[in-house]
Amino acid sequence: MQSLLKLISLTLTLALSTHALADNGLSFIKPGLIHQNLRPSLLAKGWQPMPNRAIENSSLYAQEMHALGLVEVVDCISMEIDACTFQYRKKNQVLTIKTITRQGEVASFKVKTLP
Repeated sequence: MQSLLKLISLTLTLALSTHALADNGLSFIKPGLIHQNLRPSLLAKGWQPMPNRAIENSSLYAQEMHALGLVEVVDCISMEIDACTFQYRKKNQVLTIKTITRQGEVASFKVKTLP
């Protein structure tokens, strides 16, 4: 039941994020999309992976993802629900994508504008 509540909460967060960020051209990001399938679209729209230069301080799971070429992985947890965080940059904006499941299903995302 607790996992279901977490999933509902993440879905609502993503829905609100999608509505608020539609003007950033990110409305194509939907719950359940697989991060690796989404990645080429982000690159085509000018979002660049932010390499994790401190990957050795991240979890072993994140280090595995990094070794597979996903240099934008910030960190992962592998417990009841596998979850990872990825970051991209476009000009003065940082896009953070959170995934759940070992397959990398998108759970939520947000864009932060840097000063």
